[in-house]
Order: sequence, then structure tokens, then C-alpha cells
Amino acid sequence: MFCRYIDMEVPSNNRSLILLSQRETLWLIAGSLAFSLIVFYPVLCDPGLSGWRAALPDFRHFTLIPGYGDPDLFTALRWVPYYTLTHFHQLPFWNPYKCGGMAMLGNPESAIVTPFLFSYLTLGLMPGMLLDICLHIAIGFAGGYLLGRELGLRPLACVVLAGMFPSSSWLPFHVGYGQLNFVPALYIPLILALLLAACRIRRWYPAALGGLICALTLTEGNYTFVYAAFVVALVSITLSLVRLSFRPLAAAMLVGVFALAFGALKGIPVSDVLALHPRVYGASWITWPRVFQALFSHDQNAYRPSSQPFSFGEFGGYVGIPFVVLALLGIIAGGRDVLPWIVGMIAFLLLFRGDTGPHALITYVHFLPLGKNLGFSGRWIVPLVFCVSVLAAMGAQFLCDRFRVWGVRLVAVLLAVGLVDAFVVGSPNYRYLFVSPIEQPVPQSQSFCQFWMTVRLSMTGTAQANMGYLNCEGIGYYLPRGNVRGYNEAGYRGEAYLTGAGDLTTIQWTPNRLSYEVDAPAPTSLVINQNLAPGWHLVRGPGSLYAEGSLMAVHVPAGHYRIELVYTPPHIILALPLTLLASMTLVALWLIERASSETPIDANSR
Repeated sequence: MFCRYIDMEVPSNNRSLILLSQRETLWLIAGSLAFSLIVFYPVLCDPGLSGWRAALPDFRHFTLIPGYGDPDLFTALRWVPYYTLTHFHQLPFWNPYKCGGMAMLGNPESAIVTPFLFSYLTLGLMPGMLLDICLHIAIGFAGGYLLGRELGLRPLACVVLAGMFPSSSWLPFHVGYGQLNFVPALYIPLILALLLAACRIRRWYPAALGGLICALTLTEGNYTFVYAAFVVALVSITLSLVRLSFRPLAAAMLVGVFALAFGALKGIPVSDVLALHPRVYGASWITWPRVFQALFSHDQNAYRPSSQPFSFGEFGGYVGIPFVVLALLGIIAGGRDVLPWIVGMIAFLLLFRGDTGPHALITYVHFLPLGKNLGFSGRWIVPLVFCVSVLAAMGAQFLCDRFRVWGVRLVAVLLAVGLVDAFVVGSPNYRYLFVSPIEQPVPQSQSFCQFWMTVRLSMTGTAQANMGYLNCEGIGYYLPRGNVRGYNEAGYRGEAYLTGAGDLTTIQWTPNRLSYEVDAPAPTSLVINQNLAPGWHLVRGPGSLYAEGSLMAVHVPAGHYRIELVYTPPHIILALPLTLLASMTLVALWLIERASSETPIDANSR
């Protein structure tokens, strides 16, 4: 459907933010949604059925809850904010359901500050989650197409870039494993498109808008923000050197400043939590045979056996032969335009290899702030595949320009074969999101209590049963449970108790606010069966907050009174003004530059 525009040229003086006509924009929206629905369709299929392609879709997946492991972890990280907002009508700052209590907004793997939260609030947990993933795939496709247009590519070459990156097996691997914090990597093409648009129209507001999109890679995940930052830095530095212009680097700096400002609502709480409880990974590396297997092997099953120190899905990113051919053509015939992407490909390949020696590139990444929290080296395959996708699009452009009629036909064939190949190889892994759904819910508790699971049960199911899951070690980011005890463990004294004589009544229990009535004949302590963390404050009643082991506790004098504690993330008063300032600055930039610019060329007149 894009071939009708194959001879369309983009005016060099076009000052429009996007280089698309209205008709092309409508085709892109429709194509992005269709692509997303097709590649994501296997999520509705039975993961245990060998003939799943011939079976009808299982619409129970709109109600089933993924069980155990990372699928359960990331489902719980979406259910708790959803429930906190809809049931308690509070902002999801604190998570009492995990590890004896820990920050929710400050959890690196949480996804709260995102417009896609509305999909959960309007549709419910699982329909909202599936729509969330599906729309991200569509954004990845559309962003790739827009990036191709900014690179001066013909529409057919743009579709190569748009389709290759989100169809590679890295995405269904991580979604199948339930690792939804990798889905925001699909914003990377759009961020780069806005960066290049800022350079093309010589305005700064597209870079600021790119910073807003880049902030979502932080607020919706964790690792993908680092990948996006590295891609922006490498591309902008190389472009500045090639063009002998400071503008690409300045635009990249603006992207970074606005990304940090917009992402402050999550970035600052996360940095506070990681400073107290860093998640340090040991050495990880990929051998050259496994590199070729990860990139080129048709055996891309996420649950295949692996001899590496981590699972195969951590370093899979399939690139089919048609796209390999196009990428090689792009490298050979692309000229200096391909230099940023070759530099990126080499850098990310070295980071993908990991700790291969004392001077391996990833060793220096560990010296960056919070650099040791970046996880397994094999995950760097995500930006690696992105750079290869751009090179493949440039190879498609070369064929279309050099050989016109049959070159366009050859690219169309290679694209079709490549996308079908990618779908057959990678997309079946989406089925694994429901490989172990919750069959029997955990019995409901009338009042909140902590629960110790000798055999780990569903985190999501336990939270939905109004209980906190204490056995959460080894699954995602977690904190030690400290002195918190489950109701089914020895030494349990209740969710709140006095260390001395007196009466205690729970007036209100919510995630962020706890209220108790105390009647004590002598000074004592009120102890709450949750971990104390920076951000908890005593807002009503006499006494002082302190740590009883790792538990929240309040020294209280004799008498009859109410004790009330409230949690607010540390430095949230700094984070909120930063985000508001970034929003106002973006609007001001747009208004000022729009008023001072010449009348842009109407894209519809082309």
C-alpha cells in the first residue's frame, strides 16, 4: 500500500514536524495498527498446543492472570497501582503487598507515570495490559516509519525499518517472559525521528518533545531508558562529527534534559531506592557462537535450554536472511549517512558480548551512575537490532534508487519474506505470557495481612486476596523482608501491636495512610508489620517514628489518642515542579518557535 508513494520527494525546505501528507498519515495509522494486531495475535493462542496456528483464539486470556515468575511479577506491579487508585483512591506511592512493604513509585520495574495507565483504569487489568502492549507495537512501527522519512528514505524503505525492529524476537521473548519493562524500547525510533526533525527544521521544540517520549522509557520501565540514551548519544555525536555541526549534539542534550525533567516523578524516587538498596549484577558474557545463535538461529524458542548463566530469552534478537542482505547493502552503499548506525551497531555488539575481558566496553558502563544496576549484558541486543534495522532500511533505499522498477520489486519481496520469517520465528513466544495462568485463586482475607509462602504462590493472586507476599526473592527487583512476619509464621503478633500494655484499634488501613487509636496506661511503642522506609511520616498524634528492627514503629506516651502515618516518596516535592516546569517549557518553546517561524509548507499540497 505504500508503493504508490514511491516516487514522492520531500521538499528540502519543509518545516513541518512530520514529513507525511494527510493521506500517508492515515495509511500509516492503519498499517501500524494492522501490523500490531497481526504480530501480537499469538498471545491469544494456547502455549501448550503444538498445532496452535490452526486453533481458534482463546479469549479467556482477557481474564486469565499470568502465574508465577516474571509474568506474575509484572502483572502484580500493574494490579497494585490499579487497585490503589480505584479502591483506595490514592496515588500508588507505596506497595504494602510486596516483600513486607516497599516503594511502588520508586520500584525501578514499576510502570505508573504513563498515559497507558488509563487503559487499565478503563478496561481492567488484563484487557488493559494486552491493549498496552499492542499499542506500543503500533507506536514502534509508526516511529520507525517516521524515522525513515527523516532519514530521507522512500516509503518502502521506511516500512523495512518500521517492521523489522518490532518484529524481531527480542520483543516477544521479553513479553513472553512477562518482562514488560522492555516494551518501552519501542519508543526509540520515535525519539530519534524527533531528534532529526529538530535538526531539519532548526527548531528546538521537537527535541523537547523527544525528551518527553524518552522519559516514558524511564517511567514505564528501567533498562530501556539507558538504551535510548546510548542510541541518542552515539547518533548525535557521530552526526555532529560527520556534518561538522553542533546542532545534533545540542538537540541530543535537550532531549536528555527534558527526559530527566519529565521522568523526575519516577527517576528521583527510583534513584533514592537504588541508592539504599542497589541491585548489583555479577559478570555476564556471550560467546561468539551464541552471538550468531541469538541473531541468526531459527531456534528462537524462549524456553529452549541454555548453557549461558542466564536464560536464552535474555539475548535473543532474530535477524532473518532478507534483512541481513539489506543491512549489508546499506553498509556497503550507504556512504557517510550510515556511519552513525555502524558506530552504534559496533558499540552495542561489544556491549552485548559483555564482560569478555578487563577492558570490555561494558566494564566502563558500570562506572556510570547506577551503572551496576543495568542487568545482563545480553539485553543490549535490543539497541543492536535497532541499528541493524536502520542499516537494512538504507540497503532497501539503495536498491530502490539504483535499480528503480526491479529494485522496488526485489525490496518488496525481501520485506515480505523477512516479516513472515520474523513472525514464524519470534511471534509464537507471545503465547508464553500465559504459560502458567492462575487456575485457583488464593483464599480471600477479610483484613490485610502478610503471608509467608513456603512454596511460592502467585504474587498477583496473593495481593488480590488482600495479603502481602513475603516470599518474593529472586523474582525481579526486591528488598529483604527484614523482620516482617506472615500471619502463618511463628512470632507473628498482628499487623499492628503495642509492645507494652494497652489497647490498640485499627481505624484505617490503606497503602499510603495508616491510622490507629491507642489507649496506653504507660509509655509504649506501636509496631506496624511493614518495613520502615524513607518517606513515612507521623502526621497525627504524639510520639516519634523509629525502626524496630526493620519494622515501622512509633514511641508513644501514656494516654488515649489517635496515631496516623502517611507515606509520600522522598523528594517528590522536587520531582513534581521539575515535571511541571518541563511541561510549561515545552509549550512555551512550541508557541515561541511557531510564532517566529516562517509559514510552513503544507504537507497536503505535495
